[in-house]
Amino acid sequence: MEMKDYSDYAKYLVLSDNSRTVLRTDYVYYQNFKVIKEIINSMAHSDKNTYLYEGNIYTRKITSTDAKNILTNIDLCKWNSTTNKMFLVASQVGLRI
Repeated sequence: MEMKDYSDYAKYLVLSDNSRTVLRTDYVYYQNFKVIKEIINSMAHSDKNTYLYEGNIYTRKITSTDAKNILTNIDLCKWNSTTNKMFLVASQVGLRI
């Protein structure tokens, strides 16, 4: 089976494996990961210095370029220092991934 045919959860598991256990493989963490991915997606398409999550305004910790690169890496199941920056967003909004 080719990677383009993987489900989102299967891609998450491959990404988790490639992260060498930095990402947890539990489904609960995957749910949090999806939220973080949505936040990063909104950052990728905006140049504002802040973003809104659950009624709270946060100052961005990553650039739009970083956000786009993170999304590309997620899609390719590639783990590197750029992909690791998603933890900046996760810790800021209080979600564990």
